[in-house]
Amino acid sequence: MLGVQAAEDASLHGLSFLSSLPKGAVVAGYWPIGDELDPRFLMQALSRAGYKTALPVVDGDNAPLKFRLWGQGDPLIGGPFGTQHPDDDAPSIVPAALLAPLLAFDPACYRLGWGGGFYDRTLAAHTSIQAFGFAYAAQFVEDMPRGQHDWPMQGVITEAGIILPKE
Repeated sequence: MLGVQAAEDASLHGLSFLSSLPKGAVVAGYWPIGDELDPRFLMQALSRAGYKTALPVVDGDNAPLKFRLWGQGDPLIGGPFGTQHPDDDAPSIVPAALLAPLLAFDPACYRLGWGGGFYDRTLAAHTSIQAFGFAYAAQFVEDMPRGQHDWPMQGVITEAGIILPKE
């Protein structure tokens, strides 16, 4: 139950923080795998508040993510790595903002992901997307190695509040 409470708390912080986006903007989340913090509470709250939501689609090992519109109850199909995403009939979209899962994040809001580089390639291809990590506060680390292709998040949404980048 701890994970559900954390997801609900993070959802409240995220809704307040993301309310600066224009109504109707698309926010992409992700379908959680393993112990990732579940963004679906936040996605439902955003939908109720007048935003559109989307989920990522892996479109090849070295390609940026694609995004398809998705709302609670819309059909999903299985994807690589245990993910779920909308089928090909769902409209493709470039979101205004995205929530990124992560294994760890540092004070500058760089993230350590699962190692596939999908989010970094996506942010390089779509520099207009605002990216926010979505994670447990306990995933914070003081120092983390960075590669030349790593992109920082504009912030990290946690159950304890919003973490903004510091250098």
